[in-house]
Amino acid sequence: MENFKKDIKVLKPWFILITYFILLIFIVINFNKISSEFLKYMNLLKPFFMGIAIAFVLNIPMKNIEKTIKKYINEKSIINKHSRSISILLTIILTIIIFFIIGYIIFPQLIITIINLFNNLASILNGIISNTDQILSFFKLEGLNIKDIDTETINQFFSSLGLNWNNIIKNISNLVGNTGVSVFSQISSFAVSFANFFLAFMLSLYLLSDKEKFLRQIKKLLASIFNIKTTDIILKYSRLSLEIFNNFVSGQLVEALIIGTLIYIALLIFNMPYSLLIGSITAIMALVPILGATFSLIIGFFLVLSVDPIKAFWFLIIYQVVQQFENNVIYPKVVGQSVGLPGIWTLLSIIVFGGMYGVIGMLLAVPTTAVIYSIGSEFVNKSIKKKNLIVTSSEIKEKGQSDL
Repeated sequence: MENFKKDIKVLKPWFILITYFILLIFIVINFNKISSEFLKYMNLLKPFFMGIAIAFVLNIPMKNIEKTIKKYINEKSIINKHSRSISILLTIILTIIIFFIIGYIIFPQLIITIINLFNNLASILNGIISNTDQILSFFKLEGLNIKDIDTETINQFFSSLGLNWNNIIKNISNLVGNTGVSVFSQISSFAVSFANFFLAFMLSLYLLSDKEKFLRQIKKLLASIFNIKTTDIILKYSRLSLEIFNNFVSGQLVEALIIGTLIYIALLIFNMPYSLLIGSITAIMALVPILGATFSLIIGFFLVLSVDPIKAFWFLIIYQVVQQFENNVIYPKVVGQSVGLPGIWTLLSIIVFGGMYGVIGMLLAVPTTAVIYSIGSEFVNKSIKKKNLIVTSSEIKEKGQSDL
């Protein structure tokens, strides 16, 4: 009996290894079927993941509101006791106000501007070419020598790409209507999407109202699966990741709102054309660090250039002044260092993730890279410390080693 137990103990690792090997072969052979089934079940959980994402975003203002209530309201008061519910309610009201401003006030005007822009695209392109020729002739350089562009030329260009320009304009016009209400009414016609969003939103409220309980349950689950050391490591890096993503999301949203508003006000003061459109583009592009500001500057320059070359020149100066003011005065005080990622890694991450996953990749590039950078930096620093090394820009040496 004793020998049998010893044999089992010896054979157990081999049995586990063979089982894993067979399972791996099965997965490889049936990879397409397994992945399709996996995606099907993951699709059923879409409202759950959407709810987590909504709760993550709403938690940022809710946490600040709750902190403010607890700071200024007496601990024994009813308001303080129900601070979480009040914070959630105020967050929802704030969200509704923001969506109302965007959807009912800004969005319709923005779409009307875009439609007018598309309808007058031929004259705008001719304006850009003509004004560029004026700038080149001022510096005694050769002009573009491009013939006038008409609507027929634009239609032929888009037809060569398989697009019908008139249909594009017609669809945009039908989508927008007269007000933002028509946009939301058409969006609400997608019953499945609306249902998923509603379920996700309700789930996010449950997550926000009792987030400490859910976090405790996750910790209990991890502790039941892993040992205490592994659990602590998982929780440590989870907290780090959560903090980085939280700082990035809140930082970029605040920066986008600030810079978009400042650009719009500045352009409005100096009577620049397309001020609302350029301000909106700047706010959206600000969600992508570094590259976003450059893209919005280029787009805004050509929009203003289509109207007036002198104003286009002043636009460059105004935009840069506002951008520098926001970056050096407002942003450090309001937002601070959102993720603490060096500039070179920020730019590289946007290029790589953007190339791999498009717009979503560009939005998630910086916080994801910041998490990898923080974990990697900690690992490298521990390894260097363990090896008792001193690393400088000019040399690597052991501690206590004298210079020759």
